[in-house]
Amino acid sequence: MEMRHLQTFVIAAELQSFTRAAEVLKLTQAAISQHVAALERELATALFDRGPRSVTLTDTGRRVYEHAVTILSLVGDIHQEAGQRQSEVSGTIKIASSTVPSEWLLPELLVKFRELYPEVRESVSVSDSAAAIHAVESGAAEVGLVGELPRAANLCAKSIAQDELTLVVSPDHEFARTKNIRPDDLCGQPLIVRESDSGSRRCVEQSLSKAGLATTDLRFSMEVNSNDAIRAAVERGVGISFLSRQAIAREIQDGRLIAVDIEGVRAVRDLYLITDPQRLPTRAARAFLEFVDDWRRSADGQATARRR
Repeated sequence: MEMRHLQTFVIAAELQSFTRAAEVLKLTQAAISQHVAALERELATALFDRGPRSVTLTDTGRRVYEHAVTILSLVGDIHQEAGQRQSEVSGTIKIASSTVPSEWLLPELLVKFRELYPEVRESVSVSDSAAAIHAVESGAAEVGLVGELPRAANLCAKSIAQDELTLVVSPDHEFARTKNIRPDDLCGQPLIVRESDSGSRRCVEQSLSKAGLATTDLRFSMEVNSNDAIRAAVERGVGISFLSRQAIAREIQDGRLIAVDIEGVRAVRDLYLITDPQRLPTRAARAFLEFVDDWRRSADGQATARRR
């Protein structure tokens, strides 16, 4: 008998709703149903009478509920007596990240997270958005950070930050003198781009399309799956590219890269934290998810204060 099934059962019983239990536990309604069904199979009896809008306990369900509450209370007492404090949360979180979040957002999060949970370790894999999303879908990663909204309906995605992709050129490039161009000025320029599954590339293409530039109007001179390699190539004048403004702030400040504005074009996208709500997170992963929620609320509050 699994503790998570008992916890789900108790919360669903108290709320008399699988839907509300899903909201409290941050799971899908399907996952709640699966947990309850697994417990019913194990006990070989129905625990709920299921109505169109609510569920109520059967006679057996009420007796099981009383025992389940006692069991969960005892487990809580054990944890308390064992002195499990915040700093003692340990284990490894498997994180899949696309390139841009891994360059500035994830390091910022992990520095602050480790101050609270020094015993937790992170296993981070960096790829493009499509591969990171697949890692969470397959269970290879517990948490994902990506630059586009997943298409998979079974994944939960929360926008936690924004990223602006800026056109950058070398100091010797003709655009460096004006720092402001029209969309048509891009035609014929050697544009270095990320691979086709990259969320940043799709964001750039969509933003240029809105300004009237199709991909056929552009000259893709090089396709690279590394932002570091793109940065180096642009610095040396191999071509021009769109890179995350946050990730290249130092290069722009030092004058190694020149940011160029394009009239009517602003490539801004959300960065998402993704999870599979049908998989119960480990204690370490749960601590990380709660931390990110707090961090996002704090960041939103600071942004609101600045606007005032």
